[in-house]
Amino acid sequence: MERPEAGAGREPGPEEELTPLRAAHGTAWAIGIQDGRWCAARRDGTGHVLTRASAGGLELALRISQGRPR
Repeated sequence: MERPEAGAGREPGPEEELTPLRAAHGTAWAIGIQDGRWCAARRDGTGHVLTRASAGGLELALRISQGRPR
């Protein structure tokens, strides 16, 4: 009988969702969770901040922002 893999069948936690976001966008953005909202602030000091209700929403906003002027 096979044993299920660790974590199989469960939703990833916030830290597990932060890791890929930071790996993909962390050089340009400081990414975290504040008051239950997913946040990304530009590291270049322009004052741009993105906030979304989910990791997926923040990922989409970060991808869209890549093509916009800073």
